[in-house]
Amino acid sequence: MTSTSVKPAARSTGPAVVRLGLLALVAIGILGAALELAFERHWQSPVQLIPWVALALLGSALVLLALRDSARAVTAVRVIAVVVLLASAYGVFMHVSVNHGAGAADPTWDALSPLTQWWYALTKSVGQAPPLAPGMLAQSALLLTLATLTSRTRSSVNGD
Repeated sequence: MTSTSVKPAARSTGPAVVRLGLLALVAIGILGAALELAFERHWQSPVQLIPWVALALLGSALVLLALRDSARAVTAVRVIAVVVLLASAYGVFMHVSVNHGAGAADPTWDALSPLTQWWYALTKSVGQAPPLAPGMLAQSALLLTLATLTSRTRSSVNGD
């Protein structure tokens, strides 16, 4: 029986490819979210500018992580990711709340239980705001955080 060994170059290539793939997915997510916001003309009020700021932060963090892979850069990217996750959660909450408010226009709304009303708002059975659209920001933030786990500085610290 022969044992197969992985060459050192092949060992370091795997995480690099995963990292590159994660960064590419973040870039695609940022572009997709920006296009969706633009198509919806999501800039009518100051609150509607929040996802644009979150996308700018994500884009900055993406460039930072791609160009500088220091411990400070990784920390900054993770902090930005948490801020974007909070903005995403706020966006989901706002979209569901707007939908819930739109339900009041239905004469049968008050006859529904509060749980049913909120379920309808969450599932966009009432209202026009897509509750899961802000989740695109969360997805990109989480992918960016995963990319920090494959950072070159982490590999060199662990001796990989």
